[in-house]
Amino acid sequence: MPKRYAARMGRAAVRYGIVIRGTIAQPLTGPLERMTVSRAGDETILVGDIVDQAQLHGVIRWLCDLGVEIVSVNPLRPRAGDR
Repeated sequence: MPKRYAARMGRAAVRYGIVIRGTIAQPLTGPLERMTVSRAGDETILVGDIVDQAQLHGVIRWLCDLGVEIVSVNPLRPRAGDR
């Protein structure tokens, strides 16, 4: 859910970092399409805004369906200027 829509619904999106082992094919689709991708050694880091637990569970389920190994899922501190 885009941040703009979340604000209209009275929700604040939280930026999450999801670390997976290995690589993931790009371009990302489905619930991952708005996430940025970076590499750190043999891991891939997906970063994006997630509005609620339902969306977070959907992203995790999508990754599991792709067969990737999830290393960690962490909320990130807001960037300067984000509110």
